[in-house]
Amino acid sequence: VVIFDDVFVPHDRIFMAGETEEAGFLTTSYATHHRHSCIGARAGFGDLLIGAGAHMIEANGLDADRHAHIREAMVDLITIVESFYACGVAASVYCAQDPTGSVMPDAVFSNIGKLLLATKIYDMHKLAHYVSGGLVVALPGPEEDHNPETAASLAAVLGGRADIPPEKRMEMARLIGDLTVSDQAGWMSVISLHGGGSPEAMKREIWRNYPVQEKKELIDALLDRGVLDTGERVSKQPGRCCAQGCETPGAEAAE
Repeated sequence: VVIFDDVFVPHDRIFMAGETEEAGFLTTSYATHHRHSCIGARAGFGDLLIGAGAHMIEANGLDADRHAHIREAMVDLITIVESFYACGVAASVYCAQDPTGSVMPDAVFSNIGKLLLATKIYDMHKLAHYVSGGLVVALPGPEEDHNPETAASLAAVLGGRADIPPEKRMEMARLIGDLTVSDQAGWMSVISLHGGGSPEAMKREIWRNYPVQEKKELIDALLDRGVLDTGERVSKQPGRCCAQGCETPGAEAAE
């Protein structure tokens, strides 16, 4: 925490001096960039969960191809991670550049991506726990691994698949524990939820920047083309295919 109490700031270090009208733009610019960068950070975290989860499934002697409930959980995890990552990509693709060359990621996609990861971070943990099993928290401490009197017994009871050493299974369980149930994991979960703005802040920005009026105009245009069936339609094709409409083939000859 930094508290400024009667601090002298050199003039060349002052970025705003009374330009209160720019304060809002400064805040939203920072927030948009921050939320956009959060997407990439949590997508990388999601990659760790997916990879560690896949290793854990194998070490447990299971197979996502054969066990539908495991496959479903992994697909759910992949869908969550890649959904908000796709928003980050879209925010970059649809960025805007101002005359100074500064690039601003798209506000709608940045906020949707951050909202998704903020509200799905705990689901990501749950899915990783589901595919991993209770060994994540039931595993003996590392000190037991190095105890020659218990090491052999632990290896015998903690083995999963025959071709995967018990040590690897324990290693994967501890990694998932570090990622999801450690003190650092809890801290990162709260940061994911509230960092860069709490969910309500993202919802407001999405609503403020989303082109709702364009969608209303789209519906108006469809209605103007006669998309509704009033019972007078001869053709099964609803409305006109374009704003001008088309003439029936052979209509001129008939006239």
